[in-house]
Amino acid sequence: MMQGSGAVTTMTEQGTKPVNDPAARQLVQEAHGRMYRWPAHFSGYRAKLSLNDEGRVYRGRMSLVPRKETTVELDGADAALQEWVRERLWTQGMHLAYSVFEEGDGKYVLSFDPQDDSAVPHPRGRRVLLTGGRLDSWYRIKDGQYTQIGRITPMTERRVNTIERCDHAPDGKQYSSHYVMTYFSLDGQAVIGMESYVNEYKDINGVWLPWRRRVSFGERGLVKTRIIELSEHEI
Repeated sequence: MMQGSGAVTTMTEQGTKPVNDPAARQLVQEAHGRMYRWPAHFSGYRAKLSLNDEGRVYRGRMSLVPRKETTVELDGADAALQEWVRERLWTQGMHLAYSVFEEGDGKYVLSFDPQDDSAVPHPRGRRVLLTGGRLDSWYRIKDGQYTQIGRITPMTERRVNTIERCDHAPDGKQYSSHYVMTYFSLDGQAVIGMESYVNEYKDINGVWLPWRRRVSFGERGLVKTRIIELSEHEI
């Protein structure tokens, strides 16, 4: 066994294989514990839905059951636009859904990236690699919070979520209020898309629920903006 730049590795017949680094595991576990998540008993919510697409407004309804189902109905919107809204409400719900560290990231091998030079601090903190999951993932963590999240989806794309701002829910936990999602080609050599998200929430009967989500993105030489707004929430 050998150690370099804080990452613990072990030699196998196939080469160098990462193993758990206790310091990396603690860093991720602490960052996980600081993030706001819905209570374990939370079964979902429904709300009235408004979408402002570059000045054209659609109205309808939505409902979400954490980790199970998200439905969207927007009067007058085509199927592609409704699916765009549904996907962004679904991913938001996935990030807010209750999760236990040991059943999520804690199941994987966590180690510091051996390519990081610990003597030259990265502006977004140490990079931790997650090995053993369906997706190749990594985090950068600084001052106890996630600053970047990287995912490689097999045969499709690479994504990097750069968190620009975290705010606090009423219980003191953090949530990502502004982040930028960058999409790369599978070989990582080209940027193929970028989206900027600004999130606002409301306290509904003691649960922090989405209220407004502003998304800006590039398309056909223009930067477009859509605003998803929810009202009259019912848990």
